[in-house]
Amino acid sequence: MKKSFVNPEFEIVRNEDRCIQCEVCVRQCAFDVHEFDKENNKVLSNSSKCVGCQRCVTLCPTDALELKPASRVFKKNNYWTSKTISEITKQAETGGILLSGMGSDKRYKIYWDHILLDAAQVTNPSIDPLREPMELRTYLGAKPDRLEFNENNNLRTELPPQLICETPILFSAMSYGAISYNTCYSLALSASEYGTYYNTGEGGLHRDFYKYAKNTIVQVASGRFGVHSEYLDVAAAIEIKIGQGAKPGIGGHLPGEKVSVEISKTRMIPAGTD
Repeated sequence: MKKSFVNPEFEIVRNEDRCIQCEVCVRQCAFDVHEFDKENNKVLSNSSKCVGCQRCVTLCPTDALELKPASRVFKKNNYWTSKTISEITKQAETGGILLSGMGSDKRYKIYWDHILLDAAQVTNPSIDPLREPMELRTYLGAKPDRLEFNENNNLRTELPPQLICETPILFSAMSYGAISYNTCYSLALSASEYGTYYNTGEGGLHRDFYKYAKNTIVQVASGRFGVHSEYLDVAAAIEIKIGQGAKPGIGGHLPGEKVSVEISKTRMIPAGTD
């Protein structure tokens, strides 16, 4: 039996008096946690494979299974928590990258739930906020130091172009290729519906999304993927990227198997090229 430094996260407790060896847990588990021992006519469980999905517990016809957090004892350290040590050990043994789909397994604050509108900063705050809408429109762009008017009180100062943001929340840059067509479509449609802007990232703009151009910020970066005159002219604004935020230093890498024909057209690179 292979020895492992990775401790199980969960402990499967089987009530032998209730278990009828029906093998429902064996058939339903996608992680091969349970197996039937023909020699002893008994279902066995390997807790080290359990991911805590509770499927076996839910589908057991006799309620013979229970899932408990496994006790893992490490010396206390504010930086090297038991979770951090376990994750590093697991990555070292498997060579894999630990991913968490939908949400976060870390205790990060959900900023969306903590947005605070300070009425003192609002030019014309509502008297009754339950009945009167609050103005959230925001203007992005350079503003002159002063305004000059002519003798007819007409504005003489030439104003620079402004982005009018009905909802003061922007979608950050995510490129077509790094994310899918459907995701790009969702961002473009949402930005258009809510009067805000989304950013193409360094991946060009698919032709299908030109109709959302008034809510599109296009990005120009060192790779210049998908950058051409029409791409620059059609957008509401241009972002010039001079640094990489998501992956500092080396930037992103799009493997060739993700570069389909549609992505290659949009990015202006050969299909199947890293």
